[in-house]
Amino acid sequence: MLLKEGPKNIDEIKDTLDVSASALMPQIKKLLKLDLLIYDYNEDIYKLSDIGALLVEKIDDFLNIADIYVENRKYWEIRDLSEIPSHLRKSIGDLVHSELLEANRDCLFEFPPTFVQNVLDSKYVMMASSTFQPQTVSIFSKLLRNNSKVSWVFTEHILDKYLEDFPDQFNNFLTHENMDIYVSKGHIGPLALVVTDRLMGMWLFDKNRRFDGTTLINYEESALEWGRELFTYYSQTSNRVYIDPETRKMKITGMTSQNQKDSDPDLCRFSLF
Repeated sequence: MLLKEGPKNIDEIKDTLDVSASALMPQIKKLLKLDLLIYDYNEDIYKLSDIGALLVEKIDDFLNIADIYVENRKYWEIRDLSEIPSHLRKSIGDLVHSELLEANRDCLFEFPPTFVQNVLDSKYVMMASSTFQPQTVSIFSKLLRNNSKVSWVFTEHILDKYLEDFPDQFNNFLTHENMDIYVSKGHIGPLALVVTDRLMGMWLFDKNRRFDGTTLINYEESALEWGRELFTYYSQTSNRVYIDPETRKMKITGMTSQNQKDSDPDLCRFSLF
């Protein structure tokens, strides 16, 4: 309370915590003795000491992690978190109040309808993916028609698959002013990460590298910020894919001409989806 709301007098503390003075004062005395609390005689208020504030911040992180585990214990105890960057694993408590959407076993790699509708209603969408998901093509096409902004990061072998299966649609993505596409130079941990102005969604393997189709979804601002950080982590180590205006061929920044993927000269034509 003192960390988030600032210093308070004894009556404000009693009212907020809904406790009696007899129950409260022994605890306050202990915190004062440990120099975690400071009593300001002039203002008649209690406030956290510097070290007290540092400790409470860490306790808050710990409690958030404990909360997400308690909320969805069976989910988290079997998930493989090893490939999420360590600084984001430490703040995974930001995903508190997440919901789990179970997959239809007949359509394991399709996004749940509730998730799709929320994404389509978004003003911007950021996605990092380590797997080929054909459904994203229709979703992104609709988003671009609605003038939403899309940023997309995936691995190089997935690029080949989209070029092979959706050449016209992918070309339109490359030439659309509201879309940025990147190829990751490394590995992307989650099967898929989607962050919008409305939600964060993520698919994770279990510890045996198996996928059960469960979508983790969260609408809290803390989760959206966590997801944006994870997306940025992947996008900053990726190369942008674009159409060279002179050669009208697909290029990838940071790659030599010998390593560039030469695309069909007609790839630059527009598609109407």
